[in-house]
Amino acid sequence: MHAVDQALTTVEAAFFAIIDFVFAVLAAIEIWLRGVLTGLGVGPEVQTVLLVVVAVLLLLAAINLLGGVLRVLIVLFLILLGIHIVLPMLHA
Repeated sequence: MHAVDQALTTVEAAFFAIIDFVFAVLAAIEIWLRGVLTGLGVGPEVQTVLLVVVAVLLLLAAINLLGGVLRVLIVLFLILLGIHIVLPMLHA
């Protein structure tokens, strides 16, 4: 495996690890919040609407908090992908 391939794989793994972490936190909050809403006697339909709103707000907050890191990873990935595409042409 070439160094560029390894770098692409590393950046991709870091990107997906961050996304997995964000979704795991969202799932934990959703489960906790659903239990609280059930305890308060809120119906399932209202719970769903409230949870969708909370999920969107939390996702936007995560994007704002991790936005710089995600942007850097995406740009780095695209640069490495470009190098990976051009590299075979340089050897020919």
